[in-house]
Amino acid sequence: MSYIDESLGQNETAIYRARFPWFYHARGWVGLIVLAVCGLVAYAGGFGLLAGLLVLAGLALFIANLLPIWTTEIGVTDQRLIFKRGLLWRTTQELQLRAIEEVNLEQGFLGRLTNYGRLELRGTGVDDIVLPTLADPLGLRKALQDGMAIAAHPMAIPAPTMPVAAAI
Repeated sequence: MSYIDESLGQNETAIYRARFPWFYHARGWVGLIVLAVCGLVAYAGGFGLLAGLLVLAGLALFIANLLPIWTTEIGVTDQRLIFKRGLLWRTTQELQLRAIEEVNLEQGFLGRLTNYGRLELRGTGVDDIVLPTLADPLGLRKALQDGMAIAAHPMAIPAPTMPVAAAI
């Protein structure tokens, strides 16, 4: 179960979960494949030890690139933003949506073309939260704005209805 799901309050629901861009995954896979192919070539050339080292280096590069992706969760609920990092040591930053003052988007030309960017959040009484580069940053910003609107104007809870007595 994810950290976001575990930390939801009784009347809290998840609105949005952020994703990392495709090239974060591709970097790890390309490194693994290139070093594995080099290992196969070295093994075919009679360099068994070098082949093993190249394959191990490819695995290490793969894990080093993808472990931060696997262990990071960023989500928006109807009450707060949750940013969790870490596997063995967990670091979280949570910001109540009603406390957010600014949501700034950094997105270069390539980011506009391939839909990735970085958000920086400023809130009242808390440090700034700078999120890593994410896929669909506009979707995350829209979810934050929707959640902020819900937090600012919660729906009025209807008064309990009394059962109507049957006419005698």
